[in-house]
Amino acid sequence: FIVQEQEERYHGMRFFNYINERGGEVKIHGLDQPETEFSSIVEIFEKSLHHERLVTSRINDLMTLAREENDYATQDFLQWFVREQVEEEASIDSLLKKIQLVGGKGEGMLMLDNELAQRTFTPPSEE
Repeated sequence: FIVQEQEERYHGMRFFNYINERGGEVKIHGLDQPETEFSSIVEIFEKSLHHERLVTSRINDLMTLAREENDYATQDFLQWFVREQVEEEASIDSLLKKIQLVGGKGEGMLMLDNELAQRTFTPPSEE
């Protein structure tokens, strides 16, 4: 999941840079302690999918606000994230289904782990 962390950091920096470019002020607040106790790997991915859907909802809310404000630059900026969230949700949903298929344990999980280990992070080209 190092690749996923790199992707998420990249997403955060896109927002950070955009806000600064537009003359805004970025304030970074502390984070709540993340949940660390789960009943199963399936639960972890169910919560991950729920979180991605929450992120999608927040991006959609930002897009709605940008439209109401006739802020075309921000609409253009957010469109990349709208597309990205479609991919993020599909990716987590696919992983969840694979985990459920193999029962969350055994050789199937080892194969899935090996598949995920092959991923690499390449920053997307700026559009």
